[in-house]
Amino acid sequence: MSTVTMTHAALHLPARLLGFVRDLVVGTLLCLSPITAILALGWITRRMQATIFRRWYGDAIAPGWVSGPHGRGWVARLLGGLAANIRAGALALAGLLALTLPFTLAWLGAWWAGWENSFNKGYEQASVGPTVWIVAAFCALPILAHLPLALAHAAVEDRFSAFFEWRRIRSVAASAGARLVWLALLSAALSLPILGLRAVPVFVEDVVPGFADMAPTAQADVANGLALAMAAVAFLTAALLRHRAAIIYARAAPRAATGRFAPLWDTHAVKSVPPSGRTPGRAVATVWLIVAALVWALVPALIVVGQFMNYDAVMWLTHPVFLLPWGG
Repeated sequence: MSTVTMTHAALHLPARLLGFVRDLVVGTLLCLSPITAILALGWITRRMQATIFRRWYGDAIAPGWVSGPHGRGWVARLLGGLAANIRAGALALAGLLALTLPFTLAWLGAWWAGWENSFNKGYEQASVGPTVWIVAAFCALPILAHLPLALAHAAVEDRFSAFFEWRRIRSVAASAGARLVWLALLSAALSLPILGLRAVPVFVEDVVPGFADMAPTAQADVANGLALAMAAVAFLTAALLRHRAAIIYARAAPRAATGRFAPLWDTHAVKSVPPSGRTPGRAVATVWLIVAALVWALVPALIVVGQFMNYDAVMWLTHPVFLLPWGG
């Protein structure tokens, strides 16, 4: 690296740090509520698009939280980013819900039926709840493996139907190979802090000695601090995982467009991007997809452990790793 390049990077470092702090603060505050978390999801999705386009074309407009790009009307400059985040967040949430609700509703139903069955002493049907949950968890694995690249694909295409272009997304996944396994492992690893924060209320006396004897206002301060920490972790988890998914998509899509999966991409603009690396054979690609799906089994396992420690019905339906960046 030349001296000029190092100086240029050093000059930009304070601005990048300030930008990171700003995004962390705004994103954390938005992720305190499921409604405003949609804005954070929209910003993350637009950031995915910018990351992919920057790697393909060398430049892209960074998404703003409120203001829009210059060169348009004053309303668009003042509120264009906010409107774009709302639109992108609503589109992303709709697609993710359509893909995840079939198995998350089954999880919720199995848990509810299990508690009801236990309360009513229905021991002869005791296996129904766990069986339904396990079957739903196995059915969830290919969907969980599909979600990161589906969101990246939808971010690029900017349309709801892109979530369900199974063959095109599978072609990208096949070209990604082992990177999908590392993404699944990272998703499981980043689920651990969320599990830990969910367990804090159960062990609050160990974490905050004397909590039970505190004044109500002091207890509220502890609860608010925990909510803020959960929001920060949820935002950082979603942002990091989707950033990695965007990088994987940006590298794999050109190979899918020019390699053995090219017929699926005959009208896609990514054909103009030069591919990098070698496209794996179908057998190898299938093995990596299966391994990635199996690794994703760690995420449902961590979710059910969290529910045993601190039950919340809503947490069956939403999780920062696969839906909203909201900790509940």
